[in-house]
Amino acid sequence: MANIFCEENVFIIDEQLEEKDQLFKLIAKKANKLGYVHGEQDCYKGLQAREAQQTTGFEDGFAIPHCKDDTVKEPKLLVFKTKPIPWDSLDGQPTTFSFVLLVPEKAANEHLRYLAKIAKSLIDDQYRKELKAADSESIYTKVKQKLEV
Repeated sequence: MANIFCEENVFIIDEQLEEKDQLFKLIAKKANKLGYVHGEQDCYKGLQAREAQQTTGFEDGFAIPHCKDDTVKEPKLLVFKTKPIPWDSLDGQPTTFSFVLLVPEKAANEHLRYLAKIAKSLIDDQYRKELKAADSESIYTKVKQKLEV
């Protein structure tokens, strides 16, 4: 499972994003640049479509937006640490940390496994606190460790 995540998949965004849609555009752009998707626009639409079904914003500033679409070449995890972004999260609070799952349509079972692993790791209060305070390298190490467990 750890092969879906590498150090270049961690992004710390210093500019203020006014809404989650701006983050989705940025995610699609980065995913396309890294060669993870066949098309930037299709990835963006996939993120939007999933969010329209139900919020991917959890609690305490964390979200797990995802795109399960044929534009995705193979499963990947990207992590974005941002300034607070308004989000219709479960606790009504803005999001500052997004675990982004990109999964091909045909990998539905893998998608659920990745989602469960990430959600389970976010139950740990200390882990969330450490991620929020971490730099790019530390984020990579902490996330990688959780994926390997």
